[in-house]
Amino acid sequence: MSPQKPLSKTEIAVRNGRTVYINNVRQADPETMGKNEVVLKLSNNKKLGKQVTIGRLKGFPIYSLSLEERATCPTSCVHWADCYGNNMPFAHRYSAGEKLESMLESELDTLQKKHPDGFLVRLHVLGDFYSSKYVGKWSEWLNKFPALNIYGYTAYHPTATDPREREIGEAILALRATFGARFSVRFSGNYTDSDLTALSYDDPRAVAAVEQKRAFICPTQISKVTGKYVKPKEEALVPNCGACGLCWTTKKPVAFMTH
Repeated sequence: MSPQKPLSKTEIAVRNGRTVYINNVRQADPETMGKNEVVLKLSNNKKLGKQVTIGRLKGFPIYSLSLEERATCPTSCVHWADCYGNNMPFAHRYSAGEKLESMLESELDTLQKKHPDGFLVRLHVLGDFYSSKYVGKWSEWLNKFPALNIYGYTAYHPTATDPREREIGEAILALRATFGARFSVRFSGNYTDSDLTALSYDDPRAVAAVEQKRAFICPTQISKVTGKYVKPKEEALVPNCGACGLCWTTKKPVAFMTH
């Protein structure tokens, strides 16, 4: 019998429910963080853009939060194994918990004072809503900080089989109903609902939805020249999320090309 092939770093991370890049997981603790380090980072991401340049949120700066992928995500996520975080070795991920929540509240207070006319937070570039209590914190903060606007995607569904996943999904749905466009968080991989969902274009159901004009492909992934999936160095139909705004201005499902 031939010896069993050792597991790869990615396979070990998937099995353990952790990121591949454990050394890039940070504690949200002022005593261990850098002097000017923050958990809500002003975007320097080419795909996100630095600020909104179109629509009702025009002029709002864009901030982002990354948590540890898989450690905060539901195991039912269709991208549990092939999460795009597998290809993000330099991203800083923050550990979930009370210290994170305390720091978030402090930073949101600062941002409210700095941007009283409004700012946008992308939740979560990596990771997800890890508990219903954490979802409740965002409800508190949306009430406390009127300048705060949020968009993002979650794999926690209100119809999940797992009770814990369902509880978190239901809390997210309730928060969306309460705050409307200020909390534009889409359910990823939901092919049942027709509003505020995010689909993977490698799924035939997503392809059919796009062909039937029930969904749209993310414009930042479409080549301005060929109309097909944008390749490196090609100009996209829309340069970044801030110049698009569809994910927080329309309820129509968005389809993303396989990452």
